[in-house]
Amino acid sequence: MRDFFSAIIMLGFITAFGQSKLVFEVTDYNFGDIHEAGGSAEYTFNFVNNGEEPIKITNVKASCGCTTPGWTKEEVMPGDSGFVIAKYNPSNRPGKFRKSLRITTNDASSNQTLYISGFVKTKPKTPEEEFPVLAGDFRLKYRGLNIGKITTEKPVEKTFDVFNYSDTTAVLNPEEMIIPDHIEVTLMQEFLNPREVGQIKITYDPVKKNDFGFVSDNIKLSANSEEDLSVIAVIEEYFPEMTAEELDNAPKLEISSRSYDFGRVAAGAVLESEFELTNTGKEKLELRAVKSNCGCITYDLKKKGIKKGKSQMLKVSFDTSEMQGNQYKSITIYSNDPVTPTQIITIKGKVEKSEN
Repeated sequence: MRDFFSAIIMLGFITAFGQSKLVFEVTDYNFGDIHEAGGSAEYTFNFVNNGEEPIKITNVKASCGCTTPGWTKEEVMPGDSGFVIAKYNPSNRPGKFRKSLRITTNDASSNQTLYISGFVKTKPKTPEEEFPVLAGDFRLKYRGLNIGKITTEKPVEKTFDVFNYSDTTAVLNPEEMIIPDHIEVTLMQEFLNPREVGQIKITYDPVKKNDFGFVSDNIKLSANSEEDLSVIAVIEEYFPEMTAEELDNAPKLEISSRSYDFGRVAAGAVLESEFELTNTGKEKLELRAVKSNCGCITYDLKKKGIKKGKSQMLKVSFDTSEMQGNQYKSITIYSNDPVTPTQIITIKGKVEKSEN
């Protein structure tokens, strides 16, 4: 501390040239490692008024709500000392951090910024916290079991962690599970001991599912499970590698327009539009599925097969009831066009509040 104040005296002449009159011992403090479970970490930045007039800190603004500042509220006389406190809350903020505290005073030349930094070590989670979803004797991390994007080439397998939270040995009994025919669920281990973590394997057959795009199925690992789990996937058609000649002969989907801008309409309006779907290829085009990202959109499609050189009209209806503001909806068409098997039509515009 003596060396610090000696340095203050030696630096006194600098203030005459517009340097800050508040001189801090430290302006950038590193906490090092702090533990999330340990609560807030606090550091006090000490300073001296090295000017010839009283200085008052009027505000200290932190760059993040995770940092709570405190400071000397009274005027600091020449030669006297004060402080700025930085209190950092590490809760739910694992990893590196660097935050700033901007100091404002009644002397603009003394305004400056302090910094704190460090590394937050995450508190260990209990098994119940890590596996919050109940499913019979098991707990899982997520209610939605995401298989991801897959094709119709072959069944896909994916594993998910499970935790036996019961006091007895846990097994999966196929006769007690409630699952659709295109899904199989097995326990990777023969059984799980109490409080033991294991894995379940989901085998998903997209051909048996016989659908395309985003799909979701509810399952139960046992009949007494309180809540359903959901198995979700995005299914696309599989196309083997094709020669240039095969691609030239393949079906090809062309859409008259990829977007429909309805402009401004009053809420409650039902908008209708048509899109011409044409097969410009040499083989029959099959429309596998048409899906929307909103229940507000319905469509009418007479046939799902289009011969070469022929067209089919896709009639779309968009109900704006209970909507307001900018709207961006989409319709996705899945076909056996090997080059562009997935094509999207966008519907957009602004729905304004109805005057009625």
